Formats: sequence, C-alpha cells, structure tokens
Amino acid sequence: METEKIDKKTDSQNINLRSEEIHEILGVPPKWIVRWGITLIFIVIAIVFIGSAFFRYPDIVSAPAVITSENPPSVIISKASGKITNIFKTDGSTVIKGDTIAVIENPANLKDIKYLSGLVLSFNPQRGNFDTIQHSKRFENLILGDVQSQFNVFSKAYSEYQLFIKQNYHEIKIKAIESQIKQYNQYYNRLLSQRNLTQQDLELSKKQFVRDSQLYRQEVIPALEYERSQATILSKKQSLEGARLNLSSTAIDIEKLKQSIIDTRLEQESQSKKLKEDLINSYNQLVSSLSAWEKTYLLIAPSSGRLTYMEVWSNLQEVKSGDRLFTINPENRGSVFAQLTLPFEGAGKVKPGQHVNIKLDGYPYLEFGMVEGIVQSVSSGSLEKGYPAIVSLPNGALTSYKEKLNFERDLTGIAEVTTEDITLLQRLFNPLKYLIKSKGPK
Repeated sequence: METEKIDKKTDSQNINLRSEEIHEILGVPPKWIVRWGITLIFIVIAIVFIGSAFFRYPDIVSAPAVITSENPPSVIISKASGKITNIFKTDGSTVIKGDTIAVIENPANLKDIKYLSGLVLSFNPQRGNFDTIQHSKRFENLILGDVQSQFNVFSKAYSEYQLFIKQNYHEIKIKAIESQIKQYNQYYNRLLSQRNLTQQDLELSKKQFVRDSQLYRQEVIPALEYERSQATILSKKQSLEGARLNLSSTAIDIEKLKQSIIDTRLEQESQSKKLKEDLINSYNQLVSSLSAWEKTYLLIAPSSGRLTYMEVWSNLQEVKSGDRLFTINPENRGSVFAQLTLPFEGAGKVKPGQHVNIKLDGYPYLEFGMVEGIVQSVSSGSLEKGYPAIVSLPNGALTSYKEKLNFERDLTGIAEVTTEDITLLQRLFNPLKYLIKSKGPK
C-alpha cells in the first residue's frame, strides 16, 4: 500500500500544469455558461429595477410626542422648600377646584391668613366701602409671616383714613367760616343802615347850609355861623365816606371768608383723595401679597377631579421647590390629541393631513401596537428644540392592535410622520437629479 501511495504521488508530481492541453481546458470556459450567465445577471438586474419602481419606501420624520387631551391632568408643584405641615386630602379622594390640599411650613398662622383674607374680601375701597373692617379683636394680633409688613402698611393707611373721616376737620372749619360770614353780613347790613342815616343827615345839612348861605349873603347872619354850617357839611361828608369805607372793608372780608371756604374744600378733597389713594394702593398690595403667599405656601387644586399622590406620603415631609407633589385627573378628559416637537431638520416636509404612527414609551409597540393619527397643524413659530405640531387621533387612545390604553396620565413616545411615500427607484435617482440640477446653467 505504501508503494502505491508513493507511485501516485510521483505521477502527480510528473504532471506539467503549464502544458498546452491543460491551459486549453482551464482558460476557455464553455460558451453556454457565458451566454446563460449574462442572461441571468441581466434578468436579476431587470427584476431589481422593475421592483424598485413598484416597491415604496416611506420618508419618515421622527419627533418626540405627548398624547394629551382638552382637559389634561393638573400637576401641583411645590413653590417653596420646607416641610409639609398639613395634608387635608387623602390619596384617591375627589377634590374641587380651589380646595387647599396641603400647606408648606412657613412663619404665618394659616387661620390668621384665612381670617385676614376674609376681611380683605369684604373690604372694597373702590366702591367707597370703608366701614367693613372695624375694631376687630384679632385685628391687632395676627401672625402673618411674609404678609406682616404689607399688612402694617395697609393698617396704617386705613387708620389714617378713618381718623380723617372721623375728625371731619374741614367740614367743621367750613361751618365756622360760614358762621363768620353770617355775622359779617349782619355787620354789613348795620353799616349799610348807618351809611343811609349819614346820607340823610348830610342831605339835611346841605339844606341848612343853603339857607345859611342866603342869610349870609343878606348879611342876616354873621360869617362865623356861615363857616360853622360849612364845617358841618364837611364833617357829614367825611362821616359818609367813612361809612362807605367800612362797607367796602366788610365786603372784602366777606369775600375773603368765601375764598377760604373754597380753599378749605379743595384742601379737603386733596387730602381725602391722597388718603384714599394710599389706602387703595396698600389694599391692592396687600391682596397681591396674600395671593403670593397662597401661591408659595398653599398647595391648591387648580381643577376638579381625583387626587393622586406623587412625591408625598406623610406630614412633616421635606419637599423642595419644583417637586411634583400631586396630580389631579379630571373626570372628563375631553377629546384626545398628540403634541409633537418637530426637529428643525426635516420639519419643512411635514404638512397637515400626513399620517403619523406613535410608539409609546410605556407600551412597547411590538406588544401593544402603535397609536395612529393625522397631522392637524404645524406652528409657524419655533421653540428651543423645534416646531410644535398638533396631531389628531381619530381612534383616540386605541392602538393598531385594538388595545385600549390607560389614559389617566399623559403618554409620551416617539412619533413617526410619513412625509413622502416614494418608490425605491425615485429614491435611487434623487442624488442623480440633484447632481444634474446643481451642474446645470445658473
């Protein structure tokens, strides 16, 4: 056997691979292989081109999506850091819009804040309603924390205005001036009567002087009596001028008193207006301060619905500003839709009416299917991460697998917008189209 193996190995070594016979067999393939091989390759290429003209490959723009509704769940976020001193509602309870759910620890007394809020609501300075806050027993001993300083300003303005109304200084002063005017009028009337008497006396003296003048010319009376009669006339005229001066002086005093009344009324209106404006401004600032305190330290239900705890489990728990503490799910969510944030790249291809498939994070699409929708609108304004868009969901939260999703909260996921459903052949020729147009005449 070993001899036969040695003989075969010797024979194979004696074969000349470069002989003409071997080269002819290996160098020239059969013609039928070449002919049918080329035909087969051509058929395969033709099938690929024909298939690419019929098979479509959609162009997709992906964007983050949130499925929400007309009445989405309300999230209550902490606006301050501290301990939760009171929780008034239990997990799963029904709350009404405006209910106080919890309080964050602060220097103010909640009862005093509510008491003051009730007083402030009943006090309406715009309508001249200044008597609703009277000497309350608790008015001076309220523990208000951050609101205290603004309350002190309001309390001072209110006290000053009440004192101004109570004293009624200007009205009393006006009545006193009016009384003076009345007395001056009486005095003026007496002066007027005195002037009339002086006028009559002067007329009589003039008649006597006329008679004395005739007698003096007839030398019946001496010059001394004539001069005395003339002096009497002058004295009566002087008395009449004095009466007239007193009348004018009294009339001037009366007008001054009338002007004083006008000035007093102007001063009254000006002071009343200033005190009222100070009161209204301090009232508005107090209302703003109370509102800011409530927004900071009170966790108030922004809507009605079922309350759900998020990052809260007990009283005296430490929370930080920005923590999401509670969620309120409304009973009626309304119509369902999706909000997209289209990326800047490719956003121009998204148009209303295009089909959208949404793959949800909480529901794997291979198990639950996808939510289908239609692009309803695309905003012309942009955000930091892209353009907002609204997608209507004809089937609501029903997936393509006919699975009804739990919609107690907003659902997040990735939306795939089918912008163009073009064939593979068109996609193949798009680069050639670009090259032809870019090298064409400009």
